[in-house]
Amino acid sequence: MKLLVLIAVLKMEVEFKSDWLVIQIELLKAIHGYEKNGVNDEIGSINYVASGDGDEKKLLRVIIDRKDNISKANTDTIRTTIEFLENEDYDKAVILSEEFTEGAKSLIRKKKNLNYIFPEQHPHSIPDIVYAIQIKTMELCKLRCGKVPKTERDCKGHQDGEYTCPVRRISDDADFHAERKWLQLLMNDFSKLVTSWRELIE
Repeated sequence: MKLLVLIAVLKMEVEFKSDWLVIQIELLKAIHGYEKNGVNDEIGSINYVASGDGDEKKLLRVIIDRKDNISKANTDTIRTTIEFLENEDYDKAVILSEEFTEGAKSLIRKKKNLNYIFPEQHPHSIPDIVYAIQIKTMELCKLRCGKVPKTERDCKGHQDGEYTCPVRRISDDADFHAERKWLQLLMNDFSKLVTSWRELIE
């Protein structure tokens, strides 16, 4: 069953039916601190912004056609994004899309401050994924229990050798997977946390 996410941006709802898009957005938000900025219906995108070192300004542009619910970046998408970066003084940008035309990829490669992520890539390092897992785990602790435990003993999700909280179990699994540097299993752990998070806030 596909994960359905409704995000209200500027009083408009954007519906993601792609598991991959949802996970990548949450992962990038956790790692880099991106926050929702707006919807661009002209090119079919949702923009997120974050600050980098010093006064560095970063853009995450998620390509999504709200009408047909497809995610495909073409040359027009990239040209418009390049122009937007120059006009709005962004230092760096990442374009997130399920598909890129060869022409779109070629334009991106010519720009040093522009990068892209698509499903066949694995751009995230194990430390980055572990950090994102920690951030999402803390969010879930606050939602479920009202606070983040200060020590492992403070957490009531594992008592007498039994797990009473799915978040604690996923967190412990992630520790085990991180020790063995199992990247794909760490991504699965993060995906499970995002699913739990969506279930709690919907």
